[in-house]
Amino acid sequence: MKVINCLLLLNIFLFNHTYAQDVFYQDIFYGGVTGAGFSSCQGAGAGNINIYTEPGSSIKKAFLFSYKIGNSSNYNGIKFNGNNINFNSFTQFTPNINNFLMGAPFYSIHYIDVTSLVSINQTSYPVEIPPQLSNLTECPNCVYGALFLYVQYENNLLNKTSTSIIINKNDNADITQITTNNLTPINTFNDVGFSIYSDRIKSYQQNDGTYIHINNNNLGLLGGEDLVNSGFECGVKGHFYYQNGTLVGLDDDVANNSFNGSDGIANISNLLNQFQTNLQVKFELQSPNSSHSHSNFHLAYFLNHSTPCDTFTTTLTPDTTICFGETLQLQATGGQSYEWSALSDSSAITDLSCTDCPNPIFSGDSSQVYTVRIWNTDSCSVVKPISIGVSHPSEIISSTFNSVCSFSTGKIKMQNVPNNVVQFGAVNKNGDTLTANSANTFNGLSAGDYTLFYIDKFGCSTDTVVTIIPVIDTKAAFATNPISGTAPIQINLQNNSVNATDYSWSLNGDYQGNQFSGFWTDTSGTYEIELIAWKTDSICADTVSFTVFIFDSLVASLPNVFTPNNDGVNDFFNVKVNLPVSYKLSILNRWGNVVFENEGDLTKGEHKLWNGESKSGEIVTDGTYFYKMVFGLDRESIDCEITECEVVKQGFVQVINK
Repeated sequence: MKVINCLLLLNIFLFNHTYAQDVFYQDIFYGGVTGAGFSSCQGAGAGNINIYTEPGSSIKKAFLFSYKIGNSSNYNGIKFNGNNINFNSFTQFTPNINNFLMGAPFYSIHYIDVTSLVSINQTSYPVEIPPQLSNLTECPNCVYGALFLYVQYENNLLNKTSTSIIINKNDNADITQITTNNLTPINTFNDVGFSIYSDRIKSYQQNDGTYIHINNNNLGLLGGEDLVNSGFECGVKGHFYYQNGTLVGLDDDVANNSFNGSDGIANISNLLNQFQTNLQVKFELQSPNSSHSHSNFHLAYFLNHSTPCDTFTTTLTPDTTICFGETLQLQATGGQSYEWSALSDSSAITDLSCTDCPNPIFSGDSSQVYTVRIWNTDSCSVVKPISIGVSHPSEIISSTFNSVCSFSTGKIKMQNVPNNVVQFGAVNKNGDTLTANSANTFNGLSAGDYTLFYIDKFGCSTDTVVTIIPVIDTKAAFATNPISGTAPIQINLQNNSVNATDYSWSLNGDYQGNQFSGFWTDTSGTYEIELIAWKTDSICADTVSFTVFIFDSLVASLPNVFTPNNDGVNDFFNVKVNLPVSYKLSILNRWGNVVFENEGDLTKGEHKLWNGESKSGEIVTDGTYFYKMVFGLDRESIDCEITECEVVKQGFVQVINK
């Protein structure tokens, strides 16, 4: 039911699409071109890629193409001619292409320059596609497949050849139409070789074929498997060589003017105008409603022909990889004008400082493939690709194990070390580089900070700082007696630390030595006492602190006699306090009757509180009077649990009027 629904959606949205294409490579030279492929049809397999090169020639350029289904990065590499080849994010030169019904939603096309791995005297290249290690839950059909080897060979005894590689980087559709412009002018008096690079096209007897149209001419129906990979039941690739203006078929391919079954090449000279510079190619599914046909992949095609254009020498910065954050100066030479394009991500063109100059600066943060079209005359140009890898060293993941203080029992274990790392290590606080054991573990480490680092095969590095925490059995402790109070006061200290041999005392940040038994002060304030204790090594220290609060105490002076006779001497009942306070004063006679009362706030200093008059305004008679005075202290500045915030003073005062 799920497949039926997908087919209905495909019929609605994918009936007919026309896409732009990209010229991946174009050149003019004296010599020939050959190409062939092998497919294991989305699985493991081994076989040979068989090509032809003219004896006495030299290899000019060789590319190995593949495609990857799905987004998973967990793949095995392939083997080409005994060499391990890894296609990855650095080799991808198309965006993710929607293929709808393959179980994995995307595929992408990859290339590697294998010029150094190809010999002019070798015509058969063994290849092996091993079982893939994809995440079957995330991406059940994630694999590499359909290898194609493209080789240019140079020979001044052969005629001039123009070659182009055109990539189809567009979503699969019922009908996909590709229009290619700016081709080298085509001489139709000689063969014009067209070779297809495709995969997963099963037998057209099962309605799983694809019609190929060239300039609106139907040249036949592709379907089946090439002879070279007949044991895998799918995949059509045009096997050929082209030299001296002649197309020749290899394997089971025939150099006529049509396509049929697994025959993936054709001479299309009769469909073109002399010196034509564009080409229209259309792929049409044989049966759009088939459950298989939407998995037909048409990855690229190769066009080879003679041309009136002259050869000219060009150069381009070779494929390279830089580290994240770096820039790269590109350089193309040999032309009159230049046009740069981004293949894998069209928006990445903004990562070049210019697009019509020979020497742009790349400043992107992800791997990209660019092409530069180098024009010699108004109609003659070559196209060269450059792959720029941007290495992002993986985040360092590690676990640490604590060290017993004063000993070296700690360790660091590196986890998930990336495959492309050529060196990793740890640097201690002394600048020494440490080497891990076979389990990627650094042993015998003391407590402290360590810098972990990776260096990948491109020389790019990343680092991070980790800390091995000391296990400290020292316990700093001391007792304070009293814990607070009012000035003046003596504070006594008792050191109760355990497993310690050395000490450092401080009082309000001032060092007091390693022995400190206490202090005396007559000043109120906050006193912070800190003790650092350790055993043998100061890194094994433990710290404890305590704050002592010392407050001012109330001192109140009251008279025992005064003479309210207005002689200017001792005329008042005076009260002197050393702190701001509130108060309530009561004066009683010898029978216990209140003769005067008053209350309010007093500032620090001496105050005249009673002039000897009774509540009726008359001076009291001589005699002895009883007073009671209640003082209230400021609760915001005094700890009432330590200092009494209400102080009562009681006594007798002698009043003498004479």
